[in-house]
Amino acid sequence: MTPVAVLALATLISAAAAPANAEVIDGNRMIVIDGDTVALPCAVPARGCAENTRFIDIDAPETFRPNCENERRVGLRAKARVAELLRGATVYIERSGRKDRYGRTLANLATAGGDVGAVLVREGLAVPYRPGKAAKAGRIEHWCG
Repeated sequence: MTPVAVLALATLISAAAAPANAEVIDGNRMIVIDGDTVALPCAVPARGCAENTRFIDIDAPETFRPNCENERRVGLRAKARVAELLRGATVYIERSGRKDRYGRTLANLATAGGDVGAVLVREGLAVPYRPGKAAKAGRIEHWCG
């Protein structure tokens, strides 16, 4: 296969993996905050300019003020895995149009390898997000025993 044919095939595969209304960002330009939050670069780079974005429908263990040592340990592994998935990748971001209570944009992030949040859940580095105090207690129990 010629180099031009390989590039054309890669472009088709990448386009097929992208959600219809997704924005495309170079994963190398993102800052990984933790296992379920990244900072996206602004359209016009400026000091201190970033859009904090939380993955929809997942909850990764806390690394800032964790409830136990295991939560911190798994949270750091989740953060490292997000960085691994995004670095060198074309990332497709589909914003929900909503923000969470901390002002973070809620969005799905995907690469050619699939939905980043789904990968974390499948690998045991995050759990599906459910709102409420009982659900939060269940997440703490899950990570801390």
